Amino acid sequence: MVYLIYDTDSLLACSLTCYSWYIAAVPHLHHTLTTDDRPLPSQYQRLRWPGPLRKSYDLGLLPLVKQFRIRVEESDFGPDRFNKHTLRYFSALTNLQELGIDNLQTFGFVSTSRRYFEHLSPTLRFLALKQPRGSCRQILYFIGLFPNLQDLKLHYPNTINYQEEQDGVDDVTLVPLSVPPLRGRLILTCFAREKLVRDMIDLFGGLRFHTMDLYMVNCVRLLLDGCAETLEALRLYPSDPYSETYLSQ
Repeated sequence: MVYLIYDTDSLLACSLTCYSWYIAAVPHLHHTLTTDDRPLPSQYQRLRWPGPLRKSYDLGLLPLVKQFRIRVEESDFGPDRFNKHTLRYFSALTNLQELGIDNLQTFGFVSTSRRYFEHLSPTLRFLALKQPRGSCRQILYFIGLFPNLQDLKLHYPNTINYQEEQDGVDDVTLVPLSVPPLRGRLILTCFAREKLVRDMIDLFGGLRFHTMDLYMVNCVRLLLDGCAETLEALRLYPSDPYSETYLSQ
């Protein structure tokens, strides 16, 4: 069955063969789940939050999900996205290893984050945040919810600069609940928040990543110095206008 993990049609056929084949195929069929809050054509409305969560919950499939992506474009993802039903669905993700959230409103979750995300702490290893909203301390507080986190991705596709707006209201008393190992891979794209990296070094006791993927990052020297003892692989991109500067450093 392992040879078919990328062949959905074959996996579906196997799952209909007999019970033992169903048990072998179903974890690969429901390994990844994505919800989408963007404006979608009517035939794709089933993908809107929290539709996929609700359907998978009703079928008892959420414990099989290892990767979960929440796609949001026109608004923030904050506590208002949860009600008692949605929280029950979300809490059924008991074996999640990878979580991706677009436009996460970190300041909205500071006081209630443990209620929504604590059940992910034992298993989560990879966190991907696309344009998270909030101060550096608030973002790091959210990252610190996951004590076993190894890989981190921060992606800022928009050119809008939130740095002055958010870093100016930083709460220096806000301390993460744990210090994740973060010994795997760091992915930064269109990243201009050097203060976030400095605060990460201060609050997490340094940087320990073994691999870094950097594209249009303004604090490469700081990252290289911070990971000097652990870094094994550095990935740059020819299309990055700053790549020659990175190499010279």
